[in-house]
Amino acid sequence: MIEEEKQKRRAIADAARNAAFQNMEAWQDLALLSHNTVIEAVEVFEDEIVFEGAQFRGTLVWHVTLTYTDPDEEVTDSESFPGFFEGVMDENGPHITRMLADTSYFYE
Repeated sequence: MIEEEKQKRRAIADAARNAAFQNMEAWQDLALLSHNTVIEAVEVFEDEIVFEGAQFRGTLVWHVTLTYTDPDEEVTDSESFPGFFEGVMDENGPHITRMLADTSYFYE
């Protein structure tokens, strides 16, 4: 049973890492941070995935590269932002339905 749960968590984490980010709420917030925001990686914490029946949720960290351009130069910066995801498990496996990023500290 424990091995089965680990595999389930691994499948969910893989689904979160490979989700279509551009279709998620998180992308809207991340894209506003620079002229060119690139998601470099999504770090998912498998041990923190919580199950509620067929639904699940978990925490993650977005690792992004932000690029700012003006007429004279281009500046690139790497940042990380906490977030979370939600989804549902069905007979075809995990499906990520929502991903958020907390970018509030960036504006402080």
